Amino acid sequence: MISRGVKWLLMSIAIVGFIILSGTVVLAYLSVQKTPLVTTYAPTQLDGADTVNELLSQLQQAFEKRKEGHQVTLTQTQVESLVGVLQRAIPDFKGIVNITPLAGTISVTYNIRQSSYYINASVLVLPDSSLRIEQVQLGDLKVSGGFLLSLIERAVNFYTDSQIVSLALSRIERVSMREGEITLELGPLDAFISEFDYVASQLSDDEVTELELLTGYYLRYISGRHIALSHEPVSLIEYLREGMARAREQSDTPEQAAFHNKAVILALAAYVGHHRVGNLVGDIQPDALKALKPRTGAVLHERNDLTRHFIISAALELLAEQGMSLAIGEFKELMDRGEGGSGYSFVDLLADMSGTEFAKVATNPNYASEVQNTMARIQSELEIIPPIDGLKEGLSKQAFTLQYGKVDSEAYMKEVAAIKERIRQLPLYSKP
Repeated sequence: MISRGVKWLLMSIAIVGFIILSGTVVLAYLSVQKTPLVTTYAPTQLDGADTVNELLSQLQQAFEKRKEGHQVTLTQTQVESLVGVLQRAIPDFKGIVNITPLAGTISVTYNIRQSSYYINASVLVLPDSSLRIEQVQLGDLKVSGGFLLSLIERAVNFYTDSQIVSLALSRIERVSMREGEITLELGPLDAFISEFDYVASQLSDDEVTELELLTGYYLRYISGRHIALSHEPVSLIEYLREGMARAREQSDTPEQAAFHNKAVILALAAYVGHHRVGNLVGDIQPDALKALKPRTGAVLHERNDLTRHFIISAALELLAEQGMSLAIGEFKELMDRGEGGSGYSFVDLLADMSGTEFAKVATNPNYASEVQNTMARIQSELEIIPPIDGLKEGLSKQAFTLQYGKVDSEAYMKEVAAIKERIRQLPLYSKP
């Protein structure tokens, strides 16, 4: 016979389970709506991408001079541009920002699996001597912003066994607004950054992953080849040949080939692209204080920048959500239209898209071994990246707008379609 205590425990569990289930159902019902709150279109928001450089410069200064106070000003255009790139990568997501002298609102909509149902949310922020979130609305459910912020603060602090959120909020000493602009007065970030580093180290997984080990192995292997010591620029295909030939020796199955190819791409992205890419994989550098790099940069079409576009886009394709790498590449080109930038480049975009396609085919178990064989005997860059002749680059914002308007215009889409067709013509990327 079941004791009275056990019966009481089972009854309690059942009641709590019912309450949680009921609450979840009610929350889901209140959250989902049949009308989207936001219908804004990403190409319109991306018009201001070139203004984001100024924001990044402010943030960089705040982190570099962490013992000083700073003012960081965000314009509505800058924030919407960042929302726009997210929407470009995730078409079912839409967002809009509105900043007035009295308040700022952020509204987002997510279309559930392209159905007629939407999750709508909005946040109302008011000017104050601290971060004041007045209200958060999720569908028909309205919650006090102060209560929710306090709940998040306590939960995250408890989970991380730190004061990370409390420190972050305390650094915001004033929030002021005017039409289309919000200014944050920040206190010194030194204590917050130290706490953040501590939390990151505590939460990091001490167990070294297989991908981390393998990427580190290929990084050391490639950096030890003779081409790494060349005084002249070396084509990226030489590095791919070395890495993929070694990967072929280590792969016994299609799945292993795909995994080894992934590690080679990530190792090259950290080696000839940018060493910080390696941080996304883990601790892959033999010396954390001195990242491995070749004596001279790797090139594609005799250009170092195209190698970086190609291999970093390939890495992002493997590490980010599908479609994000192309959205980031396109956004970077739109940022470059601004004053002081290199201008919009369809050549760079071609390199981004080629790298993305290379990552897809190289890590597909159906083709991974074939890619290894192709790379081991590759003779021409044109096997991995199409010719760049006839593609426009160096376009200022004015020139881009005059010729193409927005990134959804017929003229712009025609250029992108032509680039995709060039890439599809390469046998390596014409897989079914």
